[in-house]
Amino acid sequence: MVRNNIAGVDNLCWNLMRNAAGGDISSSNIALIEYLLDLYQDHRKWLERFPWLIASVVYSFLRFIEDHSSLIPLRNREVVFTISLLRDRFTDCLVIGRDLIRLLQNVSRIQEFETLWKDLLYNPQSLSPSLTNGIIQILETRTSRRFLQSRLTPDMERKLVFFTSSVRFGHHKRYQEWFQNKYLNTPEAQSLRSDLIRFIVGLIHPTNELLCSDIIPRWAVIGWLITTCTSNIALANAKMALFYDWVCYDPKHDNIMNIEPAILVMLNSLRIHPTVTASLLDFLCRIIPNFYPAQSERIRNGIFVSLRQILDKRVLASLVPLFTNPRIDGELRAMIQNTFREFCDPPAVQGDPIKNDDIMDNLLISLKDELISENDDISFSDEESETSPKKNIILENNSVPAIKTTPLKLKLKEKSVLPLDLDKEALQTLTKELRLETETLYFEKDNERKCEAMEKIVQLIVQDDDIYPEMIAALGSCISCLLKNQIEEKIFPSVLNDDALEDSIGKPIFVMFRSLTQFAEEDSRRLQLFSLLAEMRTHQTRIGYLLLYYLQVSSLINNNSNRKINGIKSHVYKEFCETQEVELNECLLSDLQLCQEDDTSMFCWLIPAVYDQFSKIVVGNEDFLHLVVSTIDGSQIQEIICLILQGKLSMFRPDAVPSLASSSLDWETMEQYFFWQLVSAHDIDIKVILSNITKLDYNNHPETLTSILLMLKKEKPTLELLKPILCREIKPLNDQFVISVISSWYLEHGDNVANLVSQLLISRCPVVSPTKRKRGQGQGLGSRGGVAPPSAERILGHMERIRSRGTCPVLFRAEGMQKALQIAQAACTDTQRMLFSNLFQLLEEDETHTPTTNRNSTSGKRGRKAAPTFGNSNKKNAKSVIKDLSESSEDSSEEEEVIKPRQTKKRRKINAVVSESD
Repeated sequence: MVRNNIAGVDNLCWNLMRNAAGGDISSSNIALIEYLLDLYQDHRKWLERFPWLIASVVYSFLRFIEDHSSLIPLRNREVVFTISLLRDRFTDCLVIGRDLIRLLQNVSRIQEFETLWKDLLYNPQSLSPSLTNGIIQILETRTSRRFLQSRLTPDMERKLVFFTSSVRFGHHKRYQEWFQNKYLNTPEAQSLRSDLIRFIVGLIHPTNELLCSDIIPRWAVIGWLITTCTSNIALANAKMALFYDWVCYDPKHDNIMNIEPAILVMLNSLRIHPTVTASLLDFLCRIIPNFYPAQSERIRNGIFVSLRQILDKRVLASLVPLFTNPRIDGELRAMIQNTFREFCDPPAVQGDPIKNDDIMDNLLISLKDELISENDDISFSDEESETSPKKNIILENNSVPAIKTTPLKLKLKEKSVLPLDLDKEALQTLTKELRLETETLYFEKDNERKCEAMEKIVQLIVQDDDIYPEMIAALGSCISCLLKNQIEEKIFPSVLNDDALEDSIGKPIFVMFRSLTQFAEEDSRRLQLFSLLAEMRTHQTRIGYLLLYYLQVSSLINNNSNRKINGIKSHVYKEFCETQEVELNECLLSDLQLCQEDDTSMFCWLIPAVYDQFSKIVVGNEDFLHLVVSTIDGSQIQEIICLILQGKLSMFRPDAVPSLASSSLDWETMEQYFFWQLVSAHDIDIKVILSNITKLDYNNHPETLTSILLMLKKEKPTLELLKPILCREIKPLNDQFVISVISSWYLEHGDNVANLVSQLLISRCPVVSPTKRKRGQGQGLGSRGGVAPPSAERILGHMERIRSRGTCPVLFRAEGMQKALQIAQAACTDTQRMLFSNLFQLLEEDETHTPTTNRNSTSGKRGRKAAPTFGNSNKKNAKSVIKDLSESSEDSSEEEEVIKPRQTKKRRKINAVVSESD
């Protein structure tokens, strides 16, 4: 298949490679790996056509090399092959992400890889010009799930997914033992634990429902894999696999679910396996200075960001119980507190000291419950000393309450801290009053107060003449950062009604949008707000579609002045795009694409309004239409079609359908079917759609041909429809399009279809002597505008296909078809008669069914007997038919060419003679 470039064999190779298990040096597994190596080496040029497959091969063979330390000849071959791919195609390998570095570390002591490491550390651009930031650039790239999945066999994956989704906690031991005996019972299988941990961390992300159930959690499975590890090297690699997403964690690109298992393994192992917790904490402390000494500060920052994300997302309410637990050795606890000082400061508890571990644990649990409660009483105080970062927890009673009493009522006071990613210099650029209101947007908990602060900011911008462009830029940066959580959270309501929609735009960011709509169009003060919004969009690209959303919601709420509001709506967004110096269509498409990625429900809700307000841009536009059909589901296409049928939505014009249909050929199957449903809803003339019918391939364009086939079935057959259909190529042999159309029409419309086909066939047959026919053949009757009619030979070819299929035998017994076939046979060359001999034999087969008299026959025999066949006498009869047709015309000298459309009188005479002759 590789030698013959069979389509899809690259996916087959990837799946075959998955069955080459890691940690397995059995003869069958080694034979498969050797076979794959030979395949890739022998067909290197083929392999290099698929960059994603190159990356997968490098990822897999780096793992194989680690396992084959005892198989020197095979390992040497693998090393040479992998090194050549890395050096020649390193740019393709960058898509692997940070796990490429992890695997390269595991084989770094092999000489060839030592040399590669030197280039990677000191001259990275020699490997890839795009590798400008060296190793850090790779570490900051999250590994695709496809690579993590590739190192587990399909059977392993099924078992592990079942284990983590269906096995109850407490009933898991026998499943663990079975998995251990099946896959982890050899010394070589120790390295497989890292692959399993990376798979669990990166691919198994349980739903909230599963997290709240009694199914065994991920941290328990990972803890079992670590505690049963017997090799020190494999254990270190397993820990590295667990923490690998921490080292350069970025909340914008990484997932909290990738760092959650590690912290939960450490927390939940404290009671039963405190040595596991201590081992992992020690490892976490040591990788900061030792993982990449030259970039230790960047590694430290990644781990600290991970810990802050754990707290922000409420995975844990506090790290104090973990980092300061007395079950941890004192020396290690000191190292932890020195490394993670900002996370280790315990709360100062007023009252008697607590020494009992169980009471302390329950106190921390109560504290955690109180912190995540919706009714917690938390306040921030600026009066606290700036030098003290500690939190003061004040107990209302001086004594520790009983464990079974209600949770403690805590009052938390801490110094207000601005976000770390806030540009402090930009904040200082603002005036004192602007800075105060801007900070209020972040520190204030009451939403109404935040909205008031935003209104004040708007007033200061439009009223203060001292606001200069640099200050607008600084303000946009600060607001985007401080309102980041509000901008990124889900805004579109799950239940749609006026109250829910109005509540959804009750946030500070929408206050600014509202101010824009309240200013008159000619008011120059709006320009400052547009400039601010444009600056905010450079930091928060969601601003664009949120503006669209607000304008649409406000127009619905103010339905009493709907027309006026709609005018303002499109004008406001257009001016917003002009301020950014971006074309309206580009800006609109970009905003809708982002909306589609963030919230498909909001996107689908906005579509009718966008097509109404920006019809000149989006109606008939391929990019916008593809964005719609690639997003919607069954219920959403139903809603859109309902709006189209009600006359409230139009998505394309008839003249745009042919080009859209051609563009849709490259879309996914469901996208094409949705497109054709929209075409049907718009009631497009089928003649417009058929303009491209000859360009459609039966094997490559099944979605489009199926949709057109169903539309044609509902149409009444006419010559205008039949011409383009019969113009289609007769090949490939499995093409049933023409057969299906004509058969379905004949079943419903009967002889009308036969008459149309025969009329078209007769019109395309030249009526000249055999010597002149060759010159005139192929010109045909011509066209009265529109699609050119098919040649007689092509029509006969389709009829032969219908005959051979036996789908519509009665069609050929129709009187009109018999006439047409008789004329066609007379007009054919000897070669064509031989080609369609089976078709013309239907004339003889039907002789007994049509007892008419051939008045032009010299033999006086009955009707069809005189029809021309393939003998010498048949040639004479064919000539006589042609002669009769020629003599009936007014000017026989003009019959050298095919009859033209303008010769209507002559055509009627010819048809009369043909009828009489028959």
